[in-house]
Amino acid sequence: MATPAPTPLKDLSADQCTLLAVHYASSADIPALHSLTPARLDALPSELVLRIILTYLPESVDPLSYRAYISEVGSRLYIDVDRPNVDVDTSPVSGLDEADARKQVKKLHLREIRPPRFPPHAPEDLLTRFLCHRAQLIDEETGMLDAVVRLVEPFLERNDYLRVWFVSSVLPLIRLNYEYYPEDPFSESLEAFSKRQGRAGVDALLSRAAKEGGGADDSHVARDVKSLVGPWMYGHTDRKKRKAFYSKDKQAQQAQQEDKTAEDDLADGVRKIALDGVSEEDKTGHDWEQVYTWMVRHAQDNFPLVTHLVEEWDGPSDVDFGGYEQGQLRPYLDDEVLRKLELQYAQAAFASCYAAQSSSEETVQGAHGVLARLAELLDFVPPPDLATSVESLPAVEKHATVLDESQTLQDLLPERLLTPEHPLTTPRMQTYMLLQMHVYTAYQLHGLGFTSSLVDVARVQFYGTAESQLELLRKLLRGLSSPAKRDSTDWVACRAKLVWLWNWGIDPDDIAAKNGAGMLGKIDKEDFEAEMLKVFTDASRFQIIEQVYFGGTPTLSLSQIESIVLGKALEAYDSASNGNKNRGGIKKANDIITAFRSHFTSSDRFREIMALISATHALSFYSLTLQHGVPFQPVSIRVSQDPIGLVSKVLEQNPKSYTQVDDLIAIGRNMASAGLPIVPLEGKPDDYDESMTGAEARDKARNDAERRITFMSIEAALREDDFETAYSYIVSRLTPSAAEITAPNNKPSRHARNTSTNSLAAAVDDDVSWRAAFLAGRYRPSTATPPTLRRLEQRTELLSLALLLAPVSALTDILSAWRRCEEEMTALQLSQAQAEEEFDDAADRREAPSQLPGHFAVPGEQPQMLLGQKRREMGRVGAGRGEEEAPVSMFDLTRSAARAFSRNAFPLGSDGATARNSTDGSQGMHASVDSLGSAGSAEDGQQRVRRRDMVTNAVSGGLASGLGWVLGATPVDRQQQ
Repeated sequence: MATPAPTPLKDLSADQCTLLAVHYASSADIPALHSLTPARLDALPSELVLRIILTYLPESVDPLSYRAYISEVGSRLYIDVDRPNVDVDTSPVSGLDEADARKQVKKLHLREIRPPRFPPHAPEDLLTRFLCHRAQLIDEETGMLDAVVRLVEPFLERNDYLRVWFVSSVLPLIRLNYEYYPEDPFSESLEAFSKRQGRAGVDALLSRAAKEGGGADDSHVARDVKSLVGPWMYGHTDRKKRKAFYSKDKQAQQAQQEDKTAEDDLADGVRKIALDGVSEEDKTGHDWEQVYTWMVRHAQDNFPLVTHLVEEWDGPSDVDFGGYEQGQLRPYLDDEVLRKLELQYAQAAFASCYAAQSSSEETVQGAHGVLARLAELLDFVPPPDLATSVESLPAVEKHATVLDESQTLQDLLPERLLTPEHPLTTPRMQTYMLLQMHVYTAYQLHGLGFTSSLVDVARVQFYGTAESQLELLRKLLRGLSSPAKRDSTDWVACRAKLVWLWNWGIDPDDIAAKNGAGMLGKIDKEDFEAEMLKVFTDASRFQIIEQVYFGGTPTLSLSQIESIVLGKALEAYDSASNGNKNRGGIKKANDIITAFRSHFTSSDRFREIMALISATHALSFYSLTLQHGVPFQPVSIRVSQDPIGLVSKVLEQNPKSYTQVDDLIAIGRNMASAGLPIVPLEGKPDDYDESMTGAEARDKARNDAERRITFMSIEAALREDDFETAYSYIVSRLTPSAAEITAPNNKPSRHARNTSTNSLAAAVDDDVSWRAAFLAGRYRPSTATPPTLRRLEQRTELLSLALLLAPVSALTDILSAWRRCEEEMTALQLSQAQAEEEFDDAADRREAPSQLPGHFAVPGEQPQMLLGQKRREMGRVGAGRGEEEAPVSMFDLTRSAARAFSRNAFPLGSDGATARNSTDGSQGMHASVDSLGSAGSAEDGQQRVRRRDMVTNAVSGGLASGLGWVLGATPVDRQQQ
């Protein structure tokens, strides 16, 4: 059967032509479509053809094959002479009748030319809408954005909207996915990206640059802002769905300002930013402001990223459109808007420096780079290098260092740094100078070993108190004191930096200035210099101190210097672990005192610390452990309520140390000279006379310390059974002379036995002497060896001295000890006398006839005294003894003892009369006291008087009113002649 001949093209109905066009579009037969469309313009209008292509032409078809065709369809001018003429085959639809063809056309569901959610202000141009819609379909179905470029690029000159849409939506994605980050393509579709606005768009385009970090070699943030964000900003107007920013009047003003703006541009292409500040009216609402917010936000934790952006990007005018802006129908930004955005860009650069939270050296260097870039953009003098010495740093105007009092600490929050008229970030000369000072301050702090961010510098300067700044200064100085090898040159340089931090080089020679303009400027100048002096003293930089504080213009008074120096000396003393002045903290304290002693020759406090160091050094040669095994440290002397008590521990823990009594006394006297509390033997404070001068009080304290340490040495000697040493200390060091006893004393006595000012008044106030004498007088050796007569005589002498000096409350105990000692002496004398008698009797007996003359030894009867015969100078004890019976009670005993003493007393007159007055008795007592240091033998033929006989004189004479009530003695004025 023969195939029917195809229907001629001119005979096809409109529906058949539509179906035929759909057929060729589905098969991507562009040449056939190109031949069909102009042949049947009546049946295939442009919109229908474009809708067929949108619906049925596969998106994978290369646009190069059909973009010329759609251009002719849109213009209805088919002038492509190079196109080959293709015969159109109508067979696919020739067999359809009219009804079937109409029915199939109704089922086609062709897409609309207008893209979904096409903005209402977009042009009605058919081809523009087709291109936008076709580009979205290609992106959605294939993701081939490069095909979109090939499709749209030839039509960019068609209208402004198509150019804006392509540059702001397609170009950023093309660069992002194909040129810059092909390994990490953008996942959103073209349509979804076109709907991004404000912060969402900025974050999407710069997210990859933020991930890279801020390295100098791998940061592409400036490129991305220029080439991604910049083109995207070209569509800001369309995204906001408005055609213009300002009214016709402002547009006219912009035209007048175009020539003036061009004059401000330099030959190198860097656009200068005018310093008009940033007011509320300067906020344009443009998406570039979101970039500024992005800068501040990322500067907090990635400041190098922002510094690279500022250093390599000139602002909103610095955009890379890839050449697509040539022949544009309208300008990218109005001049007024650009001016405002550039001001905000400068403010964002300021704000980024203060938003950076890092305090590293890289942050400071980055801030310096931003500072140099701002100088270029704002047409200022470039800042000097960071390593410039503080003497060469530029000085700022003093008014630029003060913030408005209405500002609060909240202004330093990152989200507040871009507010209009911000005191730190509004682009002005004052804020630039202030930022410059903050950058150099952070750098100087880093050089001093203390890292700080710029916002911390601003916070300390403007919102810190004088106390907080002073604490920061102390922290800086503590850090400087750590390196032990820092030399004088380093210290001088550090001082210069700290002084600059205090005044920023403003009025450095103003002596009357109490505060500075720098970060530490709220610190009082005297407090600042005091802290500097402390650290120099601590570091033993005495030459620097001599130059700064004693030479030239004085910065501190002598009293202030003295107080600081002594405080540091005591601080070193208290921290010492060893008392030797040639080591450790005591050496440091001694060096400090030695270095400044020439400037304070009349200072009592210097003398006190010198005495303290001497005492501590001497004490260090002894072994000393405190309670619970705690080793002795020098600070124990200063904190002790009874520093002299430490000598007692030395005597306890160092055997035979009591023999070094002179050294120990020197320690005690130095403690007293150091102003330490000298507790008397009773443990009560001394009763100093109010009229006593300072020198007199010190002398009395030294004497009290000497007597107390002597007493301690006596105790130690007795503990170690060295009675002879204890006895010699009492006789040579504690026994008052006759002159001391008879000297008048008008001061009330603590232990006065009567209200008279007789010869005992001076001695009665002596606690140490009578206690030492009483202690040694009642001493009994720890061994069972019987005492010798000499030992008993010495004890009697000491107890007699105790009776003379002791208060009334102690007399009973002393008398009891004296009585026991006297009894022992009497018994010993009797035993010696008896032994002598027995020896003499044995020598006189000659009962054996065989004994020869001169042979006195009888076998078995030789006395044991021959080898150890005692001295016989004392005579027989029984001679002259009274016939009284022994007393049976204490009162009878003391009464009997008094009567015995009265018979053995010194001769009171040439006639040997018994009557005497109190003066005679007092003189007898004095003679007895003076005899304590003698050998006990009579001079010039006088009768030898026993030392214990002075007790008789004391009882019957000067002490009659005190001891008489015990002994039952009759007062002198009542005695019968």
